[in-house]
Amino acid sequence: SAYAKQEGYLQRLVKRMLAYAGVHQIMQFLRNIRDVTAEFELQRVALGSIIGDLNEANAMFEQIKAAAVKSPFQIKELVTYTKQLAAYKIESDELFETTQRLADISAGLGVSMDRLVLAYGQIRATGHLRASEVRQLTESGIPIVEELAKKMSQLRGETVSAAEVMQLISERAISFGMVKEVFDDMTSAGGMFYKMQEKQAETLAGQWSNLQDAISI
Repeated sequence: SAYAKQEGYLQRLVKRMLAYAGVHQIMQFLRNIRDVTAEFELQRVALGSIIGDLNEANAMFEQIKAAAVKSPFQIKELVTYTKQLAAYKIESDELFETTQRLADISAGLGVSMDRLVLAYGQIRATGHLRASEVRQLTESGIPIVEELAKKMSQLRGETVSAAEVMQLISERAISFGMVKEVFDDMTSAGGMFYKMQEKQAETLAGQWSNLQDAISI
């Protein structure tokens, strides 16, 4: 009789514990939904404020969400980098593409995206390439001087040396437009960083990041 009574207590205790665990999991799930939704909205509103057009920001945010699922970067990271580039006055119609190109380079080199955004943004802000940005890009692994020499050789139809490029840089004669063309070449078909995010996304780390993004969405 005593054993049967204790067994009844234990069975009821187990049921109560399972019920509590179930409620706890549901509450945690709802909290996660709340937190992710709030974070997405904050990012969307902030992007809209920087761009100055909420509708355009919403459309861009959807593009970023779709891109993040095929990228080693998470949604919040890509939105942050997009906002930083927007603050450097990158045109809104080029904002998403620029973020993607820099993310391809970052993924390929394994270098912090913040460093690339800083260097690229500074060049955009001044309108020309300076020695300080050359150093930042070179330390990040981007052979910017050699790439500029190759680009200018193609445009002029004659060989342009790295020394000549450095002389032009000291004269502030390398425009942001020229640097942008070099970045575009490096991340377009045939470039060394073409679709590098997609390639990195196939790794275990990339797949784990994509899974987290898919769960958040």
